[in-house]
Amino acid sequence: MAVHFKEIIAEMERVAPLGLKEAWDNPGLLVGEPDKDIASVLLTLDVTAENVAYAVDNGFDAIISHHPVIFSGLKALRTDTYDGRMFASLLSHGLSVYCAHTNLDSAVGGVNDVLAHILELEDVRPLGAEGTSAAMGRVGVFREAMKAAEALVFVKNKLNRPVLAYGGAVTEAAIRKVALCGGAGTSFMAEAAAAGADMFVTGDMKYHDAQEAEKEGILLVDGGHYGTEFPVVFELQRILSAAGGEKNWHVDFIVDSTSKDFISYI
Repeated sequence: MAVHFKEIIAEMERVAPLGLKEAWDNPGLLVGEPDKDIASVLLTLDVTAENVAYAVDNGFDAIISHHPVIFSGLKALRTDTYDGRMFASLLSHGLSVYCAHTNLDSAVGGVNDVLAHILELEDVRPLGAEGTSAAMGRVGVFREAMKAAEALVFVKNKLNRPVLAYGGAVTEAAIRKVALCGGAGTSFMAEAAAAGADMFVTGDMKYHDAQEAEKEGILLVDGGHYGTEFPVVFELQRILSAAGGEKNWHVDFIVDSTSKDFISYI
């Protein structure tokens, strides 16, 4: 049966309610119309010219991304710019775009619960108090404590990272309690320390973040912005496909094969 995009959006907002978003964020339906008939949806982390072209060439009707395709106010929409050409292509080909960002970070079963599952953490709970930004993070424990070197290799392998940057307190002490926040979460260092974390896994680590982690006695691990967030795209595929099966949608939810980490390594 024909499915309107607003029905899929309703399922997305059941999973990641807009009320969970940070005040500065811009999730939601950002391009297109809610009443569009949908037969196939491309699921991705970022909306790019490359995956828009892929969506057009392969007959997709909509894109669902984690990062908002419009984040701050657009001041111009010129087709002699990268963004202008991308938006022109979206609009001229009738592609709708829905984005779930910090609301998906905070949601039960969202970005950070997926990351905690990948790292096989137990007794997982929010990193901060309810109603705070840090609540989007998670803290849990390894089933068995590991030495720092073992924990680093474990995280690297679980996240399938080509390299793994780390800093902070690298000691012989056991690593058992782990805080995490997918994407850019180093601002939650104090909450990780207050939770008694031995290790904090996030992305976008900077020099002074590592310095602060050393002061706090925490092993800080940079799993990459992409590496810590992209796995949720597969979880969205599972959730939306299951919902479609229950509701007789006949919609294909496809993970973006063009998606890439914008940071490369040698």
